[in-house]
Amino acid sequence: MKKIVIGWIIVFLGLSLLGCNEKAETLRVIVPSGSPALAQLYLQEDAETYDVDVVNGADPLVAAFGSGSHEIIYAPTNLGAKMIQSGADYQFAGAVVWGNYYIIGKTDSAFTLAFLAGKTVVVFGQNQTSDLILRYVLAENDINVTFQYVDAVTTATAQFLADDSLIILTAEPSLSVLMASQTGIDVIDLQNEYQKITGSDSYPQAGVFVKSDIASSTAESILQDLETSIQKVNDFPLESATLAVSLGYAFSESVLVSAIPNSHLLFADAMESRPALEAYFSMILETNAGLIGGTLPSEDFYWIP
Repeated sequence: MKKIVIGWIIVFLGLSLLGCNEKAETLRVIVPSGSPALAQLYLQEDAETYDVDVVNGADPLVAAFGSGSHEIIYAPTNLGAKMIQSGADYQFAGAVVWGNYYIIGKTDSAFTLAFLAGKTVVVFGQNQTSDLILRYVLAENDINVTFQYVDAVTTATAQFLADDSLIILTAEPSLSVLMASQTGIDVIDLQNEYQKITGSDSYPQAGVFVKSDIASSTAESILQDLETSIQKVNDFPLESATLAVSLGYAFSESVLVSAIPNSHLLFADAMESRPALEAYFSMILETNAGLIGGTLPSEDFYWIP
């Protein structure tokens, strides 16, 4: 009898240790700096569960989709669609950023879309969401500009700080950095311009993608954590800004507090965001279908619990 009891104790301890080992495993996450990084701030705080790489530009995201190096990828929705239709083993699990692009400049004239005609605009993210939205808005208003492309929003920001005669496309938190450092900056809100054209409040700019073979329970836990994170960031901007600074984000607390409301963070799962996503993708199909892989994504694109 004693041997049986000891045997069960050993089995119980073994299972307990196995459970501990499983819990100790971390999920690798890659996220572009800016609003997507703010969305997952409280996941990043949980370093035991999430190992987060914050990167600049699209190239590291493309590499992650191609290699399968991360369980979770935050990326522009059109980039994710294109990579998945090219064979990347991921699925779209939800939208997290709903438009936060702005054109800025300094002028004594009215700073409107019409003012941009014939001008040069510094644009980050060629063939990414930022570029697509700007091109769409300008085309629908019959406005022609010259595009000067840079690799990332941080580069556009640095160029404006060096020469404030430029007109640039920017996004939060970079917009708040510029507004805090200089006076007299004029702003065109591209979300407002998009709404005038389409009637839609905004567009699913960035989303979260999970590996196709991830366990449903794990994916559900990730999305629950993400929804909670976004809610906390929106409800407690000062506390969230303090956390971001402690995690090494290259922005001051005051800038982040200003940036959070303009970042338009909202979690909507794959099914909730699908109508807005397909409307946005349909716009892309009319302008440059190759940017999402040539067609609207199939059912397999969407992660469904």
